[in-house]
Amino acid sequence: MLTLFAAIKPPPSILDKVETLQKGVEGVRWSPRENLHITLGYFGLVSDEFAEILDHELARSPGTGFDLNLNGVGVFGGSKPHTLWLGINPSKALEDLHKHCRRAARRAKVEMESRKYAPHLSLAYMNRGISLADLSRYVRRHDKFKSKSFLVDEFSLFSSNPQKSGPNIYQKEANYPLLG
Repeated sequence: MLTLFAAIKPPPSILDKVETLQKGVEGVRWSPRENLHITLGYFGLVSDEFAEILDHELARSPGTGFDLNLNGVGVFGGSKPHTLWLGINPSKALEDLHKHCRRAARRAKVEMESRKYAPHLSLAYMNRGISLADLSRYVRRHDKFKSKSFLVDEFSLFSSNPQKSGPNIYQKEANYPLLG
């Protein structure tokens, strides 16, 4: 059994810019560079048999490449913040790729996370006792952040391996080129 998700890895030049934002707030756990990604779909715990079917379905006509850029910062969790994120400019192509992942999961009989898709890149996760004032200052300071546009010409299926201490380890299980 593997915990699986589909995601886009931004190119190194974009990750270089993202890493410059990962400072200035105490009480957060910054995501390591190797874990930075834009989730397309979270599938959860999947048996080996169904993971193979899911892989096959994700590879079926996933679409063509497109441009994206990161834009602004925000926080999930309201008065109990849990995730600091970078936003993604609205993109029909990104939404279509998310829908492709949802259809692939349905055809593979894999349960996919059902909440509304909110594309983002998670910068950090909050610890208890974080200063809401520090967090608010950070968001105001970086809310105009905008990355250069980058080409999305592939996405991947990753497994997530939880660690007793430290961040999860993500391993690429399969890669899917976006042609065109």
